[in-house]
Amino acid sequence: MELSVIISSSNHDSNCLNKALTGFAMQRFKDFEILIAGIQPSKSTLELIASFKQRFRAIKYIEQPPVKNKSALLNMAIQASQADYLIFTEANCIPRQDFLQIHQERKEETFFLSGGAFKLAPQIHQEVEQQHIEAQTCFETRWLKSHGLRFSLKNQQLSKNKLKSNILNALIPGKALWNPHNVSCWKKDLMDINGFDEQIDDADLAARDLYQRLRNNDIKGIRVGFNAICLHLNKNTKDAQNAVAVALQPAAIKPLRSARQPWTQYGIYKGRTLPVPYTEIDKG
Repeated sequence: MELSVIISSSNHDSNCLNKALTGFAMQRFKDFEILIAGIQPSKSTLELIASFKQRFRAIKYIEQPPVKNKSALLNMAIQASQADYLIFTEANCIPRQDFLQIHQERKEETFFLSGGAFKLAPQIHQEVEQQHIEAQTCFETRWLKSHGLRFSLKNQQLSKNKLKSNILNALIPGKALWNPHNVSCWKKDLMDINGFDEQIDDADLAARDLYQRLRNNDIKGIRVGFNAICLHLNKNTKDAQNAVAVALQPAAIKPLRSARQPWTQYGIYKGRTLPVPYTEIDKG
């Protein structure tokens, strides 16, 4: 198994998950498994997953009550993964057919890949049906414009021209951050920092924390935001609590950055204050 795809899901997004799984069923690269991380799946979600079992080498739902938060679920999925290289996305994202191929081709030792998520307004996302994903027309700007997409320079993100995409990645400023919608990393690199910190309830802050600890362990990011593309449902809303948590990120991360500490004792190995060597026994 070359790749493990970890999809963050929830109990109320089976329609989005259906679109995401259809996108992965259309991938050019085929040697991968899917792990769906969620809490208390609904009957419709379990039926949906069962309907896709014939289309993938392996697909399973990671759910073990009680779990504390999203970070705990992701740590469980990391441990359960069979591949050495992991790709993270979410159930409200539809991958283009070259999504996995690009992550597979561009992966490098001591680096993670930060891909792009092209945001769609809810009214456009609702128009995307299975036949549009299978034909890949939902990734064409002409089709999207016919369903309400406005002109923007950001639309260049959907270009399939490899040379153009590479140039845009190089020219347009931006950091290679840990983007939960589209990011990939070596499993060993995550195990070496003990995965996500489960004491952090806010998902955005947990991602920022993981990114900083990877950096502290000399694991850097490479931007592939104009190469590896997925369509992302943009809800345009954040509750007040989450907005406050995001606003506090710089202050919360500053001590972590200055301490240069990669390991958390609140991750995969609970209560361990010192790093645990990652060996062949840990795989799978």
